[in-house]
Amino acid sequence: MFNKDQLPERFRREFIREVIFPLAAVLLITWCAASFSLVWISRHNNSEAIVQQENIIKSAFSQSMTEHFRQLHSLTNWPPLDQHLQQPNVDPRWLDDNVGHWLYEMFGHQDIFILDPDGRILSSWQNGQRIDNRHWSAFEEALAPWLLRQDRSHGGRGIQGTVDFARIDGRAALVAINNISNEEISGGFRLVGIKYFDDAFLNELAQHSLINGLHYIGDRPAPTGQVRFQLISRLGLSAGYFAWRPEQPGSQMMKMLMPLFAAVLLVTTLVCIIMIYRLWRLRLRLTQSILRLEASEAQAQHLAFHDVLTGLPNRALIDERLTQALARAARSRSQAALLLLDLDRFKNINDTYGHHAGDDLIIEVSHRLSTLLRDVDTVGRIGGDEFVIVLEDIQDLSEVDTLCQGIIDALAEPYMLLGSEVWIGASIGIAIAPQDGLDRQDLMRKADIALYEAKNEGRAQYRRFARAMDESVQTRQQIAAELRHALQQQQGLEVWYQPLMDVAGEQILGFEALLRWRHAQRGFIAPSEFIPIAEETGLILQIGEWVLREACQVSLRWPTLSIAINVSPLQFRAAGFVQRFKDIVQMEGADPHNLELEITEGVLIEDEREARTIIIALREAGFRIALDDFGTGYSSLNYLSNFPVDKIKIDRSFTQSLGVAENSTAIVESVVRLGHAMGLTVTAEGVETNGQMSALAEAGCNQLQGYLFSQAVPPDQIAPMLEKRKAG
Repeated sequence: MFNKDQLPERFRREFIREVIFPLAAVLLITWCAASFSLVWISRHNNSEAIVQQENIIKSAFSQSMTEHFRQLHSLTNWPPLDQHLQQPNVDPRWLDDNVGHWLYEMFGHQDIFILDPDGRILSSWQNGQRIDNRHWSAFEEALAPWLLRQDRSHGGRGIQGTVDFARIDGRAALVAINNISNEEISGGFRLVGIKYFDDAFLNELAQHSLINGLHYIGDRPAPTGQVRFQLISRLGLSAGYFAWRPEQPGSQMMKMLMPLFAAVLLVTTLVCIIMIYRLWRLRLRLTQSILRLEASEAQAQHLAFHDVLTGLPNRALIDERLTQALARAARSRSQAALLLLDLDRFKNINDTYGHHAGDDLIIEVSHRLSTLLRDVDTVGRIGGDEFVIVLEDIQDLSEVDTLCQGIIDALAEPYMLLGSEVWIGASIGIAIAPQDGLDRQDLMRKADIALYEAKNEGRAQYRRFARAMDESVQTRQQIAAELRHALQQQQGLEVWYQPLMDVAGEQILGFEALLRWRHAQRGFIAPSEFIPIAEETGLILQIGEWVLREACQVSLRWPTLSIAINVSPLQFRAAGFVQRFKDIVQMEGADPHNLELEITEGVLIEDEREARTIIIALREAGFRIALDDFGTGYSSLNYLSNFPVDKIKIDRSFTQSLGVAENSTAIVESVVRLGHAMGLTVTAEGVETNGQMSALAEAGCNQLQGYLFSQAVPPDQIAPMLEKRKAG
């Protein structure tokens, strides 16, 4: 027991160690991570902005280089200039007007030189004014790499010219050199145009490119708060550095976010403080609850071994009592019985009336069961709608049969739920000790097998375990394993196709895809044998998708015919069913309008709203919907008005009864009139005789299907069948 006087100090230490320290660590990590992220993002954005601005500047310089050469090129390709230079006496005033003045006034070329074929200076201009040719010596050394490269690369031939960045007398400049000729003439005159990256030029470039404070700094480091980049010529020579004051979106973002960030951290801290306070109060209340629980240990013991809803023994207590009953039966050589009971249609009650009504029903079932048993017997609930009964000291097995029938009859009586009468049933599986064994788990397993047989054979009945049931289960498990292997290896499973005929039985309108399994040892296994196993194991999902792919391939070969595919209830209720079918059809390249999905009423019973939503989605995707086995369910007429289907298929049992059972023709005619009144196509299945075909035609059926026309055939026999029908 806890000492109340020691609680505050003890829990204070535990609370600090287990709550405050971890929470403080989480807060610290969160703050550090958030701060680091904010700083990193800010710096990253600043760096990205600098790179972007540098690229803009380089692009602007590159455009200036191109424009500079184009300006020089326009003059060097002017024929009068070449002709004038070829004359013995060159008129300097003509050159001043058409070269020096023109290049400076029009394009801003600041230093201009004309070289003769021997590389000697012929004329010089600076800022549009002629200057002494000796001025060329100050440029010749700086321009030597480009002049030399021009001569070497063309073997003395005249060239179209070159343009590049250069450093001249400590200034960055654009240099363009071009032959003065319309054609490539060996040893011709050359024109040199130089434009400096002075303040006026850089200011204009900066304004045009939205660069702040662009200026030339030579080889000096960038001033504080500025960045620089090096301008490299095409020959790899440095023209110096340019600096500018970069935009810093990251820093601006940080300035904007810092108040918000601080506010968030403050709020987070306050929330954590409030949480710590509430946790402290909760911890104290929890301690008081523990003290109260210790005072009611007997009640807790009861809850540990009894179902909360019904008060019946739960699985743990049932296991204990069953073990004791089996031990007594072994000692006294008497018999004991284990009954597993499962309610039929209980899920429908839950879905219709709600879980509270379902709980009330479970309580009433437990009361009815308790009144039918002896004091030495035990009834318990092991979960959901499953109950277990342990019978001891059985003198005659007929007592077990009588009790089971009494349970089925008692539970079949109506129940009052929310002012309405409802009905359920019960299925019971029985295992007897010592005949079926004395091991508790083995007896449970065999009773469960018997329960499965009872439910599989129609429900609302009981079955005693027999050895054949165990063998049947093992056989089913083996078939399930072999079916899984056949699906994985694509061996044995085939899709065959049965034709869908017009009412005259002459024209094939489409085919229904039917699954066949050719087992290597067992031969052909009937679908009625392996399809239920596929549904139990969940393999039907993969099989259904494989059948759809096969049907799509057939649909592509015969696009004028419809292909019907059966959809399992398990497929229909699977998550993502509609999207998966749409994806498969799209991947296979098929047209969903040529595909017809056949569903049974069983898929509509459990959740009508969800089923309606799925059907509408399928029809919007282009699929046609057929209601298969129509007339065998109890709500078929209601479904036709609630669900947007395209076709109803009259069950083969009605077709087979034509001319045999009374009123069979009237029933078929009524179904056909109903379908036509609702704008639906009506197909009759199981047509085997000409008399049935005539009766169905008179009744107004639109389509027929059955052995009278053809059994299902492999896909390679479809073409011969169509050719035969066409020839006929």
